[in-house]
Amino acid sequence: MSLRNRLLRRLASESGFAVPTVMLMTVAALGMASVAVTTSIGGQQGTVRDQGSKAALSVAESGVSQALLHYNRGVAPCTPATEGDWCGPVTGMSVNGGAVSYWARTASGEECEVANEIECVEIVSVGTAGGVTRRVNVMASTLSTEESTGGGPFASASVLSKDTMVLDANAVIRTGAATNGDIELKSNARQCGPASVGVGKKMNEAANAGYYGDTLCQAKASSYTQKELTLPPVDQADAATNNDNGRFFAQDIISGSPSNVCWNGFTADGKSSKSCGARELRIDSNTTLTLTGSVYSFCKLTLRSNTSIYVTSPSVTIYFDSPAGCGYTGSTVTQLDMDSNTRITSASGVSAAVALLFVGSEDEPQTKIQLDSNTTVSETCVQNFVIYAPLTDITFDSNTKFCGAVAGKTVHLNSNAEIRTSSSSSSFNLKGVEIPETAAHYTPYRFVECSGVVASVPDTGC
Repeated sequence: MSLRNRLLRRLASESGFAVPTVMLMTVAALGMASVAVTTSIGGQQGTVRDQGSKAALSVAESGVSQALLHYNRGVAPCTPATEGDWCGPVTGMSVNGGAVSYWARTASGEECEVANEIECVEIVSVGTAGGVTRRVNVMASTLSTEESTGGGPFASASVLSKDTMVLDANAVIRTGAATNGDIELKSNARQCGPASVGVGKKMNEAANAGYYGDTLCQAKASSYTQKELTLPPVDQADAATNNDNGRFFAQDIISGSPSNVCWNGFTADGKSSKSCGARELRIDSNTTLTLTGSVYSFCKLTLRSNTSIYVTSPSVTIYFDSPAGCGYTGSTVTQLDMDSNTRITSASGVSAAVALLFVGSEDEPQTKIQLDSNTTVSETCVQNFVIYAPLTDITFDSNTKFCGAVAGKTVHLNSNAEIRTSSSSSSFNLKGVEIPETAAHYTPYRFVECSGVVASVPDTGC
């Protein structure tokens, strides 16, 4: 075959076209895949930016919360060079891995923009998280004296201790706490809410314990106030003799076995008993006592094994007389002892519907309150319950859940005990006792986000 014919046959053949065809198809597939990958990366970057933006806003808001906690405890977070000027930035805080800093100033009059104000504060807070920074501006104002509420011992904190306050073994307080001594956080314990210690005192945290600025125990906090705490003594006036004790057990009736209730040396069915003494009330085993009076005077109250006291009157005050008034001797006497699923509850739902006030003593015998073993006190926070005992040691133990307000000489939470509060607790007042003036309460009324970066004037661009 001639050379010419061989060339013509080769050119007419399809041999060798598979390789370039496959290569072209591979290039096309890679191009389509690269578009999908690029789109996915862009979407992921957008999601990350969105998450960082939300986190940065949350971090910035935490700075506002920290500043307001200081103002509401009566201590400014920083000191301006001149009254009314900005102070700050307050730095060094970290929230959920983000950095926060804030500036603050006080104002008054027309600057506050709301009626009935005494004064207001302005806060600018900057939060940075995930490479994103956001800046917010908040104005908060107080109400006038006529408009304000509270002023009682629990106006600024619901757990008060004249001396040291101790939390250990997974105990938690989910409200504000204040003491004239130290706060000791041990063994997985948590203080969740603003805290105040005595002048020159400290909050001591174990490695596995924590102090949080919010009641949900989410935002770790590092700053707390040092100030003096005053707990006025209980004045029971003539309650020891002028009271509703005489309503037992004709008007204040029993649900359950009368033999399980002992008062003043006798069971409710009229039998003599050594299980209770003068003005001592003891309730045993699946029994409920209903209180219909308004003022009672006890020396001791003991509830055991699924028992309860139910209050139907609009409000009740139970005074616990001094050890001397009750004729007690020795070193210590337990005046309130509740355990094994016992409870005290009210049907009224009004502020401070049930108040237990303990006179106590500076001398021996010392008085004690013990709540143990799944005791529940207004567990849903619908009713309010107050223990005020400035000369009495108080212990919450063994899964006790307490809702209301408590003040004692010492307060000790142990073994999964928990205290939380309701808004009505702050309105409780001691009859006949003048409470020292408390710090003004600031409520936010304006929230805006700022644009641009922080200038020499922190609220520029807000």
